[in-house]
Amino acid sequence: MRILAISDEPSQKLWGERCRDALAGVDLILSAGDLPSSYLSFLTCFTNAPVIYVHGNHDDHYAQKPPEGCLSADGKILLVKGVRILGLGGSYRYRPDCTHMYTEKEMAGRIAAMRGKIRAAGGFDILLTHCPIRGLGDEDTLSHRGFECFGPLLEKWHPAVMVHGHMHQAYTAFFKRQQEYSGVPVINASTSFEFDLPETPDKKEPSRRGLRMMEKMSRFE
Repeated sequence: MRILAISDEPSQKLWGERCRDALAGVDLILSAGDLPSSYLSFLTCFTNAPVIYVHGNHDDHYAQKPPEGCLSADGKILLVKGVRILGLGGSYRYRPDCTHMYTEKEMAGRIAAMRGKIRAAGGFDILLTHCPIRGLGDEDTLSHRGFECFGPLLEKWHPAVMVHGHMHQAYTAFFKRQQEYSGVPVINASTSFEFDLPETPDKKEPSRRGLRMMEKMSRFE
């Protein structure tokens, strides 16, 4: 499966006349947050690939103008084209007045609330977040700090890949597109990046109960 990961800044090659050509061969689009809703909606006009998103810390406007034709994975497990996507959007809380910001304890609580669904689904194939893991491509400032609780989540369930945003390629000369945590590839989606979904070792199919608990997007099967 060919995946296009996007985040933080619209790509000139995707938001223009050549969009259809740029999306040729893409099976799934993952938005890791902080993108205009109109940009995500625009992409749906030029591809049959589903567009799945989580919220970034600057995406409060989605409440008034959600991306049309796109699917939110934030706080959910979606089953799309046979792939289980766990979404955990938002950034580390550095302001009190934003919806999509969390303390470390709050993000850990979100993960704990998902445990039953994760078990019923037999795990997940993709972890889609806005923030990186603490200590893996983040910074010490509160506004760009990652979450420690993402690490144990990868260690326990070992998905095929983690995709995140938040850390723009232009922020640092030490930007790394691809890293690894506990054997799991970790991809920074900054602007745009295409990759093939890695195989998930010992993939377990969701049980019937798991399928009931997940949001199954049958129109994309």
